[in-house]
Amino acid sequence: MRETEYSEAAVEVLDILNYTNKEDVARIPQSFIKFLTDISSKNYKAKFNHEQPINGLNLKKQTKELLGFIYITWWANSEEREKYKKLIHNENSTKEEIKESYNVNEIFKNKKEEKENKIIQNESTTETNIVEYKEKSLLKKFINKILSFFDSKKERR
Repeated sequence: MRETEYSEAAVEVLDILNYTNKEDVARIPQSFIKFLTDISSKNYKAKFNHEQPINGLNLKKQTKELLGFIYITWWANSEEREKYKKLIHNENSTKEEIKESYNVNEIFKNKKEEKENKIIQNESTTETNIVEYKEKSLLKKFINKILSFFDSKKERR
């Protein structure tokens, strides 16, 4: 799947380079252009209206990546190159931060810690009352004992 996407993107890039200033194209090494030609799809045809500016074209994501690589590597001056490297680095670090904040293991770990904290809080706030235990009075014990004799005699019969 990726191979076909990049082979179609190579066709689009070569088509755009055909309509680009020849001096700019000459700054790209022939080995890279040969690489694009080698991986380009033989069946796919790019259909762009080259009268529109490049940002008005409906480019594939992979085409934009390849054009960005060409621009940063061979067309940009050192200031622009550093600017884009910082931009890419910031974007990657932002993606890493997002990835870490939505890390499944961390989310469940935090919930487990919250649950344990709630249990500890409930235990510390729960008051324990002393319940008075009343023993049976001697009279009740005596009556129960007598009744148990009668019950046992009924069972013997």
